[in-house]
Amino acid sequence: MQGSGVRSLMSCLVDVDLAVCDVDDGYAAAIGRARDDVIGCHLPDLIHADDRAAFSERLRALCIDGRGFSTTVRLAGDATRRVWLTHHVSLLQLGSWRRVSMTVAYEDVPPVDDERRVLKRAAERILGKRRLRERYLGSAVVGEPAFDLLLELFVQEAEGRAVYTTSAAVASGAPLTTALRQIAMLVESGLVRRLPDPIDRRRVIVQLTPDGMRTMTDYLAATQRV
Repeated sequence: MQGSGVRSLMSCLVDVDLAVCDVDDGYAAAIGRARDDVIGCHLPDLIHADDRAAFSERLRALCIDGRGFSTTVRLAGDATRRVWLTHHVSLLQLGSWRRVSMTVAYEDVPPVDDERRVLKRAAERILGKRRLRERYLGSAVVGEPAFDLLLELFVQEAEGRAVYTTSAAVASGAPLTTALRQIAMLVESGLVRRLPDPIDRRRVIVQLTPDGMRTMTDYLAATQRV
């Protein structure tokens, strides 16, 4: 049913090699397979080819730095299929035991235009690579929290999700006080704005301004030509 929004929540568990360890029946049904057939599959193989590389990079970065993320990706299958899964991804660790846990929302959403999806994937790839750079080189070498924040806002807005101040601070990868200063700097520069949540006015939404969206769109488009 088109336009109905989120319909149910499901779960999926994969190992650090991205092989599926366990799924519930709802996730298997969304993929269009029996549950036993999904277990053991390489998770990225179940994702549409257009989204597979960026999704895989973010999963690999998570296994290294433990930083969770959310992303909406299209299922592999018929080119006319209009079903996406939103994965809220985190790393579970107990001693040497590690698994990637995903709470998954099965959604019917309008297809994003091709150019916007290309730019969203570009932003996700940059985020994944920056997480790996930080892991191997250290934040003092590659730490650019304002840029990380702009990338994260672009990705989340492309997927239609609101980003709140605390989430934005976490996305920047900087200590809270530093992150808040970076947000204030971006607001002053005109790239980012703060808006009250229309449902809970105690919370503040952080989003790109029209100028910020144009700037990031132009930048990401330029990266595709390099």
